[in-house]
Amino acid sequence: MASKLVQDFIKHAEEQGFYILGAQVRKDGEVTDEWTRFPAKPRFETYSVAKTYVGAAAGIALAEGLFDLDEPLAASFPEETYDVTNEYALSITPRHLLTMTSGLSETMMWRDGWERKNHPNWPRYFFTDGKFDNEPGSVFLYNNANPYMLGCLIEKRAGQNIREYLRYRLFEPLGIGNVEWGDCPLGHTIAANALSINIDEMGLFGQLLVNGGEYGGKQLVPWNWVADMLTAHTQETGEFIPSDPPQPAGYGYQTWIDPVNNAGYMWGIFGQYCVMLPDKNAVVSVISLDINDGGSNGQYETSPVRKLIWDDLVTQV
Repeated sequence: MASKLVQDFIKHAEEQGFYILGAQVRKDGEVTDEWTRFPAKPRFETYSVAKTYVGAAAGIALAEGLFDLDEPLAASFPEETYDVTNEYALSITPRHLLTMTSGLSETMMWRDGWERKNHPNWPRYFFTDGKFDNEPGSVFLYNNANPYMLGCLIEKRAGQNIREYLRYRLFEPLGIGNVEWGDCPLGHTIAANALSINIDEMGLFGQLLVNGGEYGGKQLVPWNWVADMLTAHTQETGEFIPSDPPQPAGYGYQTWIDPVNNAGYMWGIFGQYCVMLPDKNAVVSVISLDINDGGSNGQYETSPVRKLIWDDLVTQV
């Protein structure tokens, strides 16, 4: 049921050589416009979109009293930190993980990272081999290790991995059944990525956050936590919003922030976007295979599909 809005986006995407798998617009809680390459709407990995689900999980766990935002992470992993002497590594808190300010000077656990293919114990590797050269809270560095460790902390306290923790607290109430989310060698949910969802499931989660954590008459995520997720806790991210002139993108709790359009957005490499526009009660979701949308390097021009999504959908919805 693609209207002119999405039709124009798909036309422009094809003209520029982008391979879009699905695009959807939700307004006032309903799907008003969409296009999908496959009518059955199969699931695809959405890469770092998973991080925002971890941010929501943290809010639920915090409300349940499972951890404190400012407690030392290392205290929950004595078996991995018994010989760690780096004071910065020992003083990381969940708040630092949420805001990507754990003090790392080098990224960890990328898809092509050595540890992903070789190290059997990722939490141990995080504490012993992470380059913690900065005081936690002082420097933003986007990476996969932070949400992974946050997921491991929730698992420690809840007694089940984050996929199972969210099954009946978030996924099932949203209508997302039999969640597909990969595990590390120790069976911990990878959390930073490896979550496969379809365009409907992406949009439903975006709608939940636009609704302040409420869905189907139930408060699934505390509303004040959602507000914190969608508030920029740093503007020094090296990323930009495609505006004129380009404006720096902020970062909330495992969520990117667009200050120009008062929006939060999830972003996974290769063109996975879910943009939440609370002022318009709207959600824009796109799943694609764009090889030019590869990561955080300080130039939004290297992600032309992002500019097209903003030009054709985000600013027009």
